[in-house]
Amino acid sequence: MQTSNAVNRRWGNGNQLAVVMSPVMPVWDEGQFFQPMIAPLVKAGYRIVVFDTLSLLGDENESLEEFSQRWRQELSALGQIDLLVGSALGGAVVQALLGTSLAPHISKVLLLSSPAFADGILDGRLGKMADLALLGDLEQALQLLDQLVQPATRIRPSGPIAIDQASAARQARRLHLGFRLLNRLDLRQASHGFSGALLAVYGEQSQLVRGINVHVNDQARHCRLSIPDGGMRPLLDAPALVMRTVRDHLGINLEVAA
Repeated sequence: MQTSNAVNRRWGNGNQLAVVMSPVMPVWDEGQFFQPMIAPLVKAGYRIVVFDTLSLLGDENESLEEFSQRWRQELSALGQIDLLVGSALGGAVVQALLGTSLAPHISKVLLLSSPAFADGILDGRLGKMADLALLGDLEQALQLLDQLVQPATRIRPSGPIAIDQASAARQARRLHLGFRLLNRLDLRQASHGFSGALLAVYGEQSQLVRGINVHVNDQARHCRLSIPDGGMRPLLDAPALVMRTVRDHLGINLEVAA
């Protein structure tokens, strides 16, 4: 099995630690998907580590459980994690980790468009993108991904996508294996017993992670937030609403624009 070092970017030097797990991307964006929350968290006293979740990809037969266990070993070295954030696949990994020995070392959790359960619709849409990438049709896979992350009520057609041929095989592998890790996903039991505060955010008009795919324990300090008319990118669709709810439910003193 081939593995690589856990790639990350860091911001801030506060006393509290926020760890962020990225979604599936053909090329990692250096943590820019989380940009709306970086400055507010740094100002609130956090140091932030954003990981490229796919930097620890294994072989084609690796399960999400095996993949998450390798991330458990990686994150265990960081000590207490005051806030653990996951987006999409990154959020699935976070929920898997809540069922491991890492859980007592995690204070609060923020899930952004993160599936706990894959129904037939989610499996089918992720599988289609994984299959296109496996077959080498990277442009079509990326066009489909671009459409599916948009809200169902306002889909704009994708234009031609320029492919860097030098990295095309690596991009296709990241998409194929990343989406395959979510096949037949069911993490509801893993996250159910987490005793800390947990906030799960998803788009009301998401074409991928919908309400049926999100799980919270109503008897614990768990909360779900549906973004009106939102898709898969809540930090772009409604950043102020997300940060207000993070402040109110997770108790993090974020400054939120009026």
